[in-house]
Amino acid sequence: MYGTLAFFQRYLYELREPVDSAGGMAAFGEEMLTLFIFLLFLVPTFFLLRLMANSGPVGQSDRFYTVYAKLLLALSVTAPLCVVLLVLFHRSLLIQNICVTRLWRSPCVFIVMVMSRVLGRRTPKKRLMTWALLIEGITLIVSLAVFMGMAGANE
Repeated sequence: MYGTLAFFQRYLYELREPVDSAGGMAAFGEEMLTLFIFLLFLVPTFFLLRLMANSGPVGQSDRFYTVYAKLLLALSVTAPLCVVLLVLFHRSLLIQNICVTRLWRSPCVFIVMVMSRVLGRRTPKKRLMTWALLIEGITLIVSLAVFMGMAGANE
């Protein structure tokens, strides 16, 4: 509720004061609010993952966790895809916005993947999550290196 109210107040402020809300202070405030909301949602996510991973030896939750592991692997593949799309279509603002937002949230996705990997019990699911972690982690490191190199080349 607090996050929704804060985002709505921020939106109303942007409508009332468009020049004042366009600065770096406003962007930093929005980023801090987004991280706060992410951390709030991390607590129930932890308990939900524990519930999915630990209920019953073989059953319905086992199938759910297998599907969840496959979805994590598919989600991790979107990070290198975004890097490739940024390189190929760097002039398109829509692709830039979508891909940079995905890469900017990569550390948050990585935290959830680590939590899922630690809580997973069975080997096939853990293997899928390990691959997802490797893809996400390597993409995060490579994209940081590329963007740092681009920033250094522009100076």
